[in-house]
Amino acid sequence: MIHFFFKIFILFFLINPNIVKSDTYSVNKNLYLGLNAGVFSPNDVDFNKSESGIVNGVTYSASVAGTFKFENGFQIGGLIGYRLNDFLAIETELAFVNFDYDVLNLSAAGTATAGGTTFTGTANTSYQVEGDISSLSIIFGPVLDLDVRENLEFFVGGGIGFSKYNDEIKSVGGSTGLSYDEDFTDFAAKFKTGINYSLSQSSFLQLEYGYNFVDSGIENFSEDFSANSFNARFVFNY
Repeated sequence: MIHFFFKIFILFFLINPNIVKSDTYSVNKNLYLGLNAGVFSPNDVDFNKSESGIVNGVTYSASVAGTFKFENGFQIGGLIGYRLNDFLAIETELAFVNFDYDVLNLSAAGTATAGGTTFTGTANTSYQVEGDISSLSIIFGPVLDLDVRENLEFFVGGGIGFSKYNDEIKSVGGSTGLSYDEDFTDFAAKFKTGINYSLSQSSFLQLEYGYNFVDSGIENFSEDFSANSFNARFVFNY
């Protein structure tokens, strides 16, 4: 539902016949800083262990497969940008994210053993997961903005960087057989789009949608991580 209204909002300003080129207040300075907070919505992560083996200190039996689902979390962060001209800027974005695991949906039965305890899962069964993921990421890349009308801009951008995160599962279905606590650092990327609304000659509000990617997939086990984010940001021009 959030995606739907956001797309309608952006589409309205793109097709509005009153859209004209104008000098908005938000492009009058080169250097700017921003602070943001918002919602972080992770996508499901599938895994499939075709052969028995150890992953993150957990011993899995062969042929076990399933999907990890997550709850929505929060994101806070900061941004520093430098405007090259009226349309193009380079930004560095720092973000802290935290969200909880929700459930594990097993599609193929199997076992997982950690610390001398074994979790035995049944196919086509959901298990409550207690655990969370927290991360600190840095993304660097270009942003293109286009004037829509006075004080209003549409922007699109993206970048690459890295994500340093902690992945902890305390229990699955009440069992500690699939528990672990590991730290990782992986390549990350982000696509973002949204609107800027100028409040004054030196400040503006920003509403942003982001698609986030982390190269966290483990060969012969799990796929990469991705998520949608929705942020509100206050930006101050120097």
